Amino acid sequence: MKIFIKLSFIKIYCILLTGVALGQSVSQLVSVSELTERQLRFRAMEQRAVELSEKLGKLTGTEPIELFDRNETLEVVPLETNAQNSYDSLPGPIVEPLPVPEKETVEQEPVLFQSEVSRVVPTTQQHKGDYYFMPKLGISAASSVSVMYDDHGVNMFDDADGKWGNSIGLNCGRRWDNWYLDISLSYQYQKYENPDFQDQGGQFTITPSFGVEESIAIMLGGGYSIPLSAMLSHVGGFKLGGGLRKNNFNATIYYPPGWGIDPLSLPVLNQDSLVFAYDFSLGFEYLFANNFSGYLGYKFLGMTKNKNFGSSFQHLIELGVGANF
Repeated sequence: MKIFIKLSFIKIYCILLTGVALGQSVSQLVSVSELTERQLRFRAMEQRAVELSEKLGKLTGTEPIELFDRNETLEVVPLETNAQNSYDSLPGPIVEPLPVPEKETVEQEPVLFQSEVSRVVPTTQQHKGDYYFMPKLGISAASSVSVMYDDHGVNMFDDADGKWGNSIGLNCGRRWDNWYLDISLSYQYQKYENPDFQDQGGQFTITPSFGVEESIAIMLGGGYSIPLSAMLSHVGGFKLGGGLRKNNFNATIYYPPGWGIDPLSLPVLNQDSLVFAYDFSLGFEYLFANNFSGYLGYKFLGMTKNKNFGSSFQHLIELGVGANF
């Protein structure tokens, strides 16, 4: 009775397996990779059922049950993955990601950057050009020179004051931004006079005297120009050079009244030599029309001694009109 129940159970089980296997072949909606995995697993189950049938046949003395005929081998086929991994690989419900909370945007005022440089001032070179030449006229405001007269037994030494003088010159130069380099050629004329020229021995009371100085100087120098506006600029410079200086001096000696001697005119003292020259200048330059500019300034001119004549110092007020290009 027990053997009959077992055989019936085995037949029912085999029929179910056969139906499942046949249903598996009908399904066409499964992917190729998943169908192969399932076939391997059903083959494993069929192999197990055949082994159980053989064991029962040996116990009962009957022949084992044949499920169905097929040409495929029933050897154990190793599975690619275990059952859990196969289950996990099946497609599941689509899980939408949780929405990311939006960050509250705080409106910020735009940052404005302001340059500290409000404007760029054009240089003198940009205003007036790279090169220039400018003729100048000057008037001597004040000067003096020391004179030593030692001729015909007369020994006198005193200062002669400048009365009036003038100068004429030409400046040519090159600008670099606000800097400039120029060369100048100038001629100076100066008169001197001293109505009380003193004799060092103290024998003569009054010795009227007068003289003239002429000089030609060529100098090289430079300076700096500060733009005050588009037209006006302040100019300052310094130059060094050399020149030819010529002096003459006339004097008349008046003897005391008790001596009974007529006034004596001394011979004219003429001397000339090459000297070292320098000058400092300050002034204003104004661009009045196209490339033409005017100049008004002050110049201090110094020259070293000329034999019996001491160093010469002249203070000049200069006026000039020139061209820029």
